Amino acid sequence: MHRFLIIFLLAVPLMVSAQVYKSVDKDGSVVFSDTPPKGGDSPVEKVELNTTNSAPPPRHVDRPVPVAEKENVEVSVKIVDPAHDTTIAIGYAGNFVVQAEVSPPLGNGASAQLLIDDEPQGGPQPHTSWALANVYRGSHVLTVAITDASGKSLAVSPPITVHVLRAGI
Repeated sequence: MHRFLIIFLLAVPLMVSAQVYKSVDKDGSVVFSDTPPKGGDSPVEKVELNTTNSAPPPRHVDRPVPVAEKENVEVSVKIVDPAHDTTIAIGYAGNFVVQAEVSPPLGNGASAQLLIDDEPQGGPQPHTSWALANVYRGSHVLTVAITDASGKSLAVSPPITVHVLRAGI
């Protein structure tokens, strides 16, 4: 059984590199085959096959090391949307998205907490986007705090102010 397997594995490259012949049959159709046609009525041309396409493997790209995997690294965070002093129009009913940017990116165990007027909005989360709904009208100060897995504060964003306009009763 082992001999058959060895012979088969040695013969596979020979099967893959078989010769290809091109000829034209009696109906005028071009025929490609691995054996020359019988009868010799039409000219036979050996087709030279090019090597198969190949590409080198992609180069290794170092990914940023997340916050939780580094030690003694200065973490920075800032709110990138909405911009400071933005007015949320009446038609939005106090609904808007807050997006923060953290450098280096959040890693295992690190989390982000949105604070509106120094009050936590929801719980800490592993991503830096919050969809807010029904925020009361008026001016609000937004900050984002980054903490590690043990709850230790790593960074706090500079505060931004948003002004929410809502219809009054």
